[in-house]
Amino acid sequence: MTDTSTGGGLGYTMMKAAQVWRSEVGIALRSSDLTVPQFFVLMALYRPARHGWEAPRQSEVGLRLGTDANTTSQIVRALEARGLLTRLPHPHDRRARAISLTDSGFDLARDASAIVRGINDLFFGVIAPGQQGALNEILKTLTAQSEERT
Repeated sequence: MTDTSTGGGLGYTMMKAAQVWRSEVGIALRSSDLTVPQFFVLMALYRPARHGWEAPRQSEVGLRLGTDANTTSQIVRALEARGLLTRLPHPHDRRARAISLTDSGFDLARDASAIVRGINDLFFGVIAPGQQGALNEILKTLTAQSEERT
């Protein structure tokens, strides 16, 4: 195996790990005809759908995923054109659009979730469960601290 490290430290290592994970997920999702950003939008809708919660606003999905309004709208429109989700006026905010999965969108989200869980098991399975939990907590802390600064 070739060492591709630049010696760039933690930031480089974190970026490289995220790129490799995203690449593996992207390859695995090809069979579902989904991109990674489309997958994340479906997942943002899948949990509320599974629990019978109110459909989120399109802006809430974008905020959760860290995407700007235009990017979120493009992804949502593409999924809507495929019949995987609907955009309807939000029941409590006339200016907003609530987005929810269609039946076929729900089925695809469920299947894609299983695919990505398999990739996660493979990717993160090389570290012990306790280390996985610690890594998750560390990444949450870094994210929260950065969000507080911005």
